[in-house]
Amino acid sequence: MIELHVGRGVTRGAMTVFPLWSATSGYRRYTMGGRGLHVTESPEGPQVGTLMVGNVEDRPALVLEGQLFEGGWQHRMARQSLMVGVHQQVPVEVACVEQGRWGGTSSQNSRGRRATPYVADAVRRGRDVQGEVWRRVAEHTRGFEGLGTGSFVDRLDLADAERTQWADLRPLPGQSGVLIGIGGQPYVAEVFDSSCRLRSQLPGLLEAAALDARFAPAEATPGRRARRFVERLDRVRPRRTEPAGIAERVRGASEHLDVAVLRWRDAPVHTRVTHVRHPLLVGAGR
Repeated sequence: MIELHVGRGVTRGAMTVFPLWSATSGYRRYTMGGRGLHVTESPEGPQVGTLMVGNVEDRPALVLEGQLFEGGWQHRMARQSLMVGVHQQVPVEVACVEQGRWGGTSSQNSRGRRATPYVADAVRRGRDVQGEVWRRVAEHTRGFEGLGTGSFVDRLDLADAERTQWADLRPLPGQSGVLIGIGGQPYVAEVFDSSCRLRSQLPGLLEAAALDARFAPAEATPGRRARRFVERLDRVRPRRTEPAGIAERVRGASEHLDVAVLRWRDAPVHTRVTHVRHPLLVGAGR
């Protein structure tokens, strides 16, 4: 679905980060990271699974799966990636990442922060998504005093060790993606359409994944496994295409991988590849 080249990984604790280069990289004009978004509860009244996302900028706005919307009646995360048109407002499917609160203000904000791959992957299950998201958030918040509403946002605010552990890692020239291994196995890869897009998202990606790495043994992921992961991606074929705002989402899957590609103007702007047979995710289904 997308051609990638894998570089040498860097390991710290249970997590290994490999640089990725894409043959289809190129720069397109849009905003991301929450800038220019006006996020509110539904006009008919707050709904757990829906937020209204407006784009006040003069460029389209990219919303990424797992992107956090903070405040409102509950903290939420976007269930899928989509592109919001210039000055458009659209309903966005979300999942709550804070089980113990239902009340507050009508508006929310997004700082571009992301849920962990483990939490975001709950959407792939298809059945009782909200219950599964809450269960996975609870695993991250368990044992932390003061998180009375079970808020993943509050847990992320406490992730000082994860922020500092990877704060010095910078993209290499031309690099547009990363493959993250946890506990000796490839875990998830994300690829953007340019190096500058990756640069803006990398700190949040690494911080979130490092939270998941706390659940795994401190084992490096070998380069051969990373290369095999990418080779398997070459064999995944698109299974369905669906609208994603003004863009389109292309989905594909195999026994090893789940792939979502957001395409806009006939080119991919964001690709997410999950290793569904990773021990963390296989164990989550039990």
